[in-house]
Amino acid sequence: MRIHGTRILAVVLMWSSSAAAEIPVPAVTDARLEIKLIASEPAIVTPIGMVIDARDRLFVIESHTHRRERDYPGPKHDRVKLFTDTDGDGKRETMRIFADGFHHAMTLALTPHGEVALCHRNGVVILHDRDDDGENESRTTVLKLQTPGDYPHNGLGGLTYSADGWLYVGLGENLGAVYTLLGTDGSKYSGGGEGGSIFRCRLDGSDVQYVATGFWNPFGLTFDRAGNLFCVDNDPDFSPPCRLLHIVKHGDYGYKFRYGRGGLHPFVCWNGEIPGRLPMMAGTGEAPCAILDCDNARLPREYHGNLLVTSWGDYTIDRFQPQPYGASLRAEREILVRGTEAFRPVDITTGPDGAVYINDWADKSYPVHGKGRIWRLTARDGQAVVAPRSLPPLHIENRATARMRSMLRTELPGRYGHLRDALSNPDPFLRAAAIDTLAKPVYRANVLRDARNDQSEVRLGALLALRRAKITDLETLLRNALADPDETVRFAAALWVGEDALVQFDDPLDDVLSAGPVSPRLFHAYLAAKQLLADAPKDTGTLTRGPFDGKGGSGALLIARLLNDASQPASVRALAAAMVIDPDDEVLSDALVTAARTGEPVLRSAAIGTLSASSKPRALSVLSKTARDDMNDPELRADAILALAGRPADRVTQLVDLLDDPSATVRIETVRALTRFADREAVRTALRRRLDAVRDTPVDAELAAQLRFALNPPGTPGRNNSSRPTTDAQWQAALARGGDARSGRRVFFSPLTACAKCHRVGGRGGQVGPDLSVIARSSDRAKLVASILEPSKDMAPKFVPHVVNTNDGDVHIGLLMSKAPDGAITLATAAAETVTIPSDQIAEHRRQTTSLMPDEVENAMTVKDFRDLIKYLLNLK
Repeated sequence: MRIHGTRILAVVLMWSSSAAAEIPVPAVTDARLEIKLIASEPAIVTPIGMVIDARDRLFVIESHTHRRERDYPGPKHDRVKLFTDTDGDGKRETMRIFADGFHHAMTLALTPHGEVALCHRNGVVILHDRDDDGENESRTTVLKLQTPGDYPHNGLGGLTYSADGWLYVGLGENLGAVYTLLGTDGSKYSGGGEGGSIFRCRLDGSDVQYVATGFWNPFGLTFDRAGNLFCVDNDPDFSPPCRLLHIVKHGDYGYKFRYGRGGLHPFVCWNGEIPGRLPMMAGTGEAPCAILDCDNARLPREYHGNLLVTSWGDYTIDRFQPQPYGASLRAEREILVRGTEAFRPVDITTGPDGAVYINDWADKSYPVHGKGRIWRLTARDGQAVVAPRSLPPLHIENRATARMRSMLRTELPGRYGHLRDALSNPDPFLRAAAIDTLAKPVYRANVLRDARNDQSEVRLGALLALRRAKITDLETLLRNALADPDETVRFAAALWVGEDALVQFDDPLDDVLSAGPVSPRLFHAYLAAKQLLADAPKDTGTLTRGPFDGKGGSGALLIARLLNDASQPASVRALAAAMVIDPDDEVLSDALVTAARTGEPVLRSAAIGTLSASSKPRALSVLSKTARDDMNDPELRADAILALAGRPADRVTQLVDLLDDPSATVRIETVRALTRFADREAVRTALRRRLDAVRDTPVDAELAAQLRFALNPPGTPGRNNSSRPTTDAQWQAALARGGDARSGRRVFFSPLTACAKCHRVGGRGGQVGPDLSVIARSSDRAKLVASILEPSKDMAPKFVPHVVNTNDGDVHIGLLMSKAPDGAITLATAAAETVTIPSDQIAEHRRQTTSLMPDEVENAMTVKDFRDLIKYLLNLK
């Protein structure tokens, strides 16, 4: 029967070969290398994990359960296919089913004994083929994940083995669900809500141990030959970029699910911004899935010590050249292979001959879809290459790395001074190692004493070590820390008080704002801690919004108190004003109006921005007076005009006289506000009159461009568009440099562009699209321009719109927020509304290929507006 099956499958491979001519081949940026297709659908579909054994047998997980649609025609279970190369030409002529019957299978690895290990969402199993017939006849479970979580790829995923005999596995954020990772000997680790983590156990599944935490989804793991463990974290939702991380014992890399998927909560970080958290080694492309140590490949010598990372979302394979950076490593992303949208690389591995193999999901659709490819990357004939593992490991342990590893092994009282000195070291990996070791009981008395050390770095390290040690005598320690003159110490103390819900420190927590300077980060941490204390002892759950929603209760009272407290710095009061979501709240409205009228400029600007959403007559009055008072700063007046721009026509058209204001900033913002009503005769006449009066000066030239745009926007019949770019390349050239970020902020919040209708920045705006508060961390100028010009080109899966047709003929379009067990679907629409469609009313449910973000947003802006908008977005870090 096996022979008959092999013949049938060989024919399938022949068919896939004939279809390969229509499959676009990805481009390789290194001319010395080439990539070739060796298998495609129907021989392989939706591949995920992959590994090649010492006999050059290629094992691939073929997924059939990942977000499976109701009408999907494929097999009911995931399976492992075995491809063999019978004539040594690099192609895989035959294939058979090696193992079957899996649900949410993810990754493969070879055990030290050469067997295939498979990681599925809820466990790790070893697939035995003891009779060597190419079929798995028995299995041994070495790890089990017990959890109610069932989302496909945020459970167990990453899988690798260390040279010293440990199995390492990555666990995703699991949507915050409680879990227990259970070993074969009863050893276990339990958690929930803390984000993804990495664990290890012995080869037989015994002795389960925690390794590191703070990930979104550590889906790809690998060791290099120097013993460094690397991870790709896939992916950070609203807070890109995705990360390549160097993993060290008990490292915390910053993410906790309990504070929301967006990753923007003040108690979450991505690059070591929070004390005690560790930074990334490099930013990667979107949705990285796997890492390859190039020392296992037959490539040119320059690849020695390099890492390759598959980027599913950017359809690239990224190359990283790690360099020592203190006790850790740093690298820059280079694109080695770039495909089209149809190239979606997942896993990457090498064969015994050093050839690199990449499997390819082949479509941006998350649900299984019947497509798939496998590619082979090699050096071209005649190119000089290095045999796998022929060179010594590149990253020989340096002095800083040796010191870090020594500290992690230390437990000698006589070494305390050495550890304390490391707390002042600028290297975060050395500081983290010292903190981890100082948490041990043998150092307790010394650490408590140094919580009052003259050096702020030592006080901070002592505080973090004592928290890790879970000490219970906190009264003096935390009171002192909350009133510490150093901002970072106060931040760490506020975080401790809030996360552990230490309600006895509610009043002392106020010292955070009075003991010294307050940055936005510290202020947000203070509010976050206050909210967590207000929630205690209830389950704090997931905080998906900023601290305090301003809709009444203790949060509104606190913000109102801060707004009215003249003893607080204006910057603190401005931050409080920006946190208000409902400016019509009875407690907050008067405080905001007072701040907008009489505060310092930074406070007035923040209050005016918040009052833009107010319907109170007093709010409208203060906005109008601010806009007209020529004693005010022009930028502040422009902010007030913007706050009025979204109002009904009768309110906005009253601004017509400001077209003649002495301030160029005020004039231009007035034109923007009036553009929406330029079809009204009175407004149109005023705009034409002002255009006729412009002079031949650079300032008036900018005003003239804004006026012409208002009178004849792009698309108007007979309009001369010769001064505007018409292609993406021309737009990129026109926007390649320059811009005014202050003006760009107003463009972003303008009702013309409507960016803030769906996107949020700094707590203001909608929540339908991605939060852009830190968009510049992952996007350069060119990428930002492209994302606006072509919003549907490469949508992240989370932001793919869903279309639901009802039995009554209604059509609902929005982002999928949830799908209930009974089939009911909840969507978030572009109008920032939430709609739930019961399952018995759903006639059809499908994904849409176009973004909710409209096309041709550029037609809502002048060229300068667009340039200013990009400049503003580039400042969001």
